[in-house]
Amino acid sequence: MSRWWFKKQMLSYLPLLLLIIFVLLGATLLSIVQQSKQDVVRANGVFAEHVQQVVDFNLKAVETQVLNAALQNEKLATYFSEKELGERYFNKYETSKELDKIKLSSPLIESIYLYRTTDETVLSDAMYLPLDKYGDQTFIRNWLERSERDHKWSDARSLRNKFSDQAGDVVSLVSDYPPPKGEIGLIVVNVKVSELQQLVAEMNQAADISSARLIGSNGQEIFKSSLPDETEELHHIVSDYTGWTIATGIQDGSVYTFASGLFTVMLGISVILLILGIAWIVYTARSQYKPIHTIMQRIVYFHSAQHEIFQPQSQPTKDELKIIEEAFQYLTAQVLEYEREQEESLMFKRRHKLRELVTGTEIWNRDEWKKEAAKLKVCDFSKQLSVGIVEIDHYGEFADRYSTRDQFLFQFVMNSVVRELAGQHAVNIWAEWLEGPRLTILLVDTNGTGQLTEEDSLNEDKREELQGRVHAIAAQLSDWVRSNLDFTVSIGLSRVISDPEQLYLIHAEAQEALNDKFIQGSGRVIAYEELHIENQREVYRLIPRIRSLTHAYRIGEERWKDELHFLFQELTAGGFAKSDVYYLINQIVHMLRRELMEFSEEGQSLWNDDLYPALERMLRGMETIEETRQQLMALFTEMDGRLAEYRESRKHHSRMQEVRHYIEQHYANPDLSLNMLEERFGIRGKYMSALFREEIGDKFVDFLAKIRLSHAERLLLETNGAIQQIALQVGYTNPMTFIRSFKKHYGMTPGDYRKQENQSL
Repeated sequence: MSRWWFKKQMLSYLPLLLLIIFVLLGATLLSIVQQSKQDVVRANGVFAEHVQQVVDFNLKAVETQVLNAALQNEKLATYFSEKELGERYFNKYETSKELDKIKLSSPLIESIYLYRTTDETVLSDAMYLPLDKYGDQTFIRNWLERSERDHKWSDARSLRNKFSDQAGDVVSLVSDYPPPKGEIGLIVVNVKVSELQQLVAEMNQAADISSARLIGSNGQEIFKSSLPDETEELHHIVSDYTGWTIATGIQDGSVYTFASGLFTVMLGISVILLILGIAWIVYTARSQYKPIHTIMQRIVYFHSAQHEIFQPQSQPTKDELKIIEEAFQYLTAQVLEYEREQEESLMFKRRHKLRELVTGTEIWNRDEWKKEAAKLKVCDFSKQLSVGIVEIDHYGEFADRYSTRDQFLFQFVMNSVVRELAGQHAVNIWAEWLEGPRLTILLVDTNGTGQLTEEDSLNEDKREELQGRVHAIAAQLSDWVRSNLDFTVSIGLSRVISDPEQLYLIHAEAQEALNDKFIQGSGRVIAYEELHIENQREVYRLIPRIRSLTHAYRIGEERWKDELHFLFQELTAGGFAKSDVYYLINQIVHMLRRELMEFSEEGQSLWNDDLYPALERMLRGMETIEETRQQLMALFTEMDGRLAEYRESRKHHSRMQEVRHYIEQHYANPDLSLNMLEERFGIRGKYMSALFREEIGDKFVDFLAKIRLSHAERLLLETNGAIQQIALQVGYTNPMTFIRSFKKHYGMTPGDYRKQENQSL
């Protein structure tokens, strides 16, 4: 390629370079001018603050001098406190002389006079007159009428002395007497405005370039400066002491004006050049981008057509078209990223769609399966289908042992193993982890993908052949996990079907088969056909055995172990569901709690702190019925030893055990009562009843009735004796009392109970 294109680009941007240099130089000059202007403004601000401070200082000095005289001069105090007003002229004369001394002590003071409110008279250094005849009466009356006063100093006003032809402007200080808030008079000090003007003029002259003027709180100038009217004032400072405004500006504003004008001109030129530079950049970029734009259009076209231009080049290029190569690399990276995102999205879609299929939310026929399988990139349905569910055993321990990342790694490994095993047995699979511990697998036969005929649907041999391959895959997967990983899996398998619309039904079968691991144990492959689905026994018939178990455990009888053993035998043989077993163990917890609540606080703490929390943890981790039995037996055995130590530590434990054994031996005695036991063991009846309930867990009457009725039940089943005879044998002298007690405990009369049990046998 010719280098002219490169030179053309260089020349096209050369004017822009010159513009940039000029703008930079202009920006430098602008910064210098602006800095100079800011320095002038800053110096003028310092001057304004200085003028304010000097004026305030001089006026405060006058106020301080007057207030000191008011507080310390006895003659002023005598004047304001005269009892015979207007008669003692000598005192007024001396007071007038004191005022004259105060006036002469400060060159700023024009005049000073006193106003006394008691007789409305004014005393100055030159006269003593009533307020009505005094020349400054208007000012005094206006001052007295003002309810609120922001400052002690007035604005500039004209004052003409009656005894002088000279008139001048003054500012007045008015102070109540006695200071600071007295009500018996006023002290008025008039300060010459000309003196203040001279003071400020000296500072203006010293400042060389800055000039100041004073503006009263009413907006009127106290005196004007030498500044021309059109001069820009830079600072306005309001005094907190007088309320006057100090306005400052530049005496010779030519330099400042020139600098401001130059700044404005340079700024305008810079903005114009900047706009021209931007326009030049846009024009040049558009003209230079045309060939690149054409090339990029072709790249987009070839990319959409998947042209061979995107194949890697053998010789790398090192010319101006490098940017096109980078654009191509970027485009390729974007395509790869898009494909990766699409693959991840497809994974979520597959998982969501499989969840809908197995739950029955969505049902596919053969045509829909073929269409959707192509979109999701999963196996197509051929002739036969089966479902397997793989569950990680003891998932709670698995989740605690491994991090989330490790868990995903194990799931990926198991997915890969399942696919490899399925390929070995000519089975297509669709496997997704729909739940944390469970992998759902659809297993599809690969032998043909045509429409299933009626002959095929009736061919049981083909179904058994696929079922055999599915069982082999499941068995090999279970063995591989057990051999290579430190956990096991249980697998539930459904039947083989030929209708894809029944997928949700066989998924339920696989779930039912997997749930049977609670009875059969973990680490197994369980097929739905192998389940013996029988009518389960009623859960509530085991409640009496649970009641007997908990009572024996509470009183420390060893038979609780046999009761627990027989209970789990019935649970295993009866085919109870996991929910039923969970309910029954909850009943054990509930009844045992009621039994142990009869203990003292020390005994109850064994339940609340140790036994109950351990039972709760065991219930949450129930995996199989055999593991549950072992855990429950170990827990009960450990706690039984601790409860035995607690019982032995009690004072009357051994004595109440003797009473219990005595009742069990003499239950048939109709005269057995608390009175009889009181005579036999020497313990008062009420006290014995309380101790008996605390140690045994039942009232004496209820315990005796249980003993008698349990023997009566045995006699009803083992003998043919009459009801009256059996009642006498177990200690009841009145047959009706026996029948009522028996019906209360067993829900039926003794005769009905005997008939029912004989019929069941």
